[in-house]
Amino acid sequence: MNAGWISLSFDDALEQHWRTAIPLMNDRGLVGTFYVHLSAPGFLRHSDQWRNAARAGHELGNHTVFHPAVSSKAWVRPGNAIEHYTLDRMRMELEFANEWLSQIDGQSERTFAYPCSNSFIGRQGWIHRSLAALHLHRTRLTTWVDRLHLDIGSTRQSYANLVGELFVAGRGGGLARHDRIPPVSEWSRTNLLSVAVENGTLGELQHFVNTTVESGRWAILQFHGVGGGHRMDCSELVFAEFIRWLGQEHASRVITVLDGARRLWPQWSTKSIPAVEMKTIP
Repeated sequence: MNAGWISLSFDDALEQHWRTAIPLMNDRGLVGTFYVHLSAPGFLRHSDQWRNAARAGHELGNHTVFHPAVSSKAWVRPGNAIEHYTLDRMRMELEFANEWLSQIDGQSERTFAYPCSNSFIGRQGWIHRSLAALHLHRTRLTTWVDRLHLDIGSTRQSYANLVGELFVAGRGGGLARHDRIPPVSEWSRTNLLSVAVENGTLGELQHFVNTTVESGRWAILQFHGVGGGHRMDCSELVFAEFIRWLGQEHASRVITVLDGARRLWPQWSTKSIPAVEMKTIP
């Protein structure tokens, strides 16, 4: 299947998203996918703005409740350290977030984005931890440890199958702007490839989009900060010019991640997604 699609995705429900990015996109008639974790201050305090975004056609994607990540990150607390998660705990968090988001946008299905593009939960074993302590975790030694199943004491496991059960698709990372994007026929529904935008120039973004469209593939861009709000930032000026250019050159190709996933895997777009029982949220 030829795609030639462009999806703009935004992680972490930053205030800059509804203050800056969404108005610029609305002005050009473009839609995006906003992956929100429920504990984000930019989501908790501004439910009306996110409800308005959904009404304008933007997708509200699931990004968990507490944005779990590896404990080595300075902002991670014991309660959201991914090493402490089990599949059942992750399921409860994803189901709860799905139900809460449905109270905001009225939708029964959506896509998911792995926090920090990490699709694994649990703790690495003592060999991997030792290699990291010796600054050898980016060498071939780690590949051999995994290949030979030598990481004693590891509880690490993928939760991609859980994502496949609860969502139409899951978005990961895995690409740089200069990488060749594989044909969509080779994509995994539970780990869609995306390119993180950080300090990119307008020319770089335009080149990436044009190259992807010309090859009939799917360009999923992963934004965080837009004119601030995150260390991974795209300047407001670059973003505004990029959106203006997209509206002029490729408006009909810009779709939400959910729309693209529905086109590739239509059998999953009508699946009844499990959710927890909840009362209506005022």
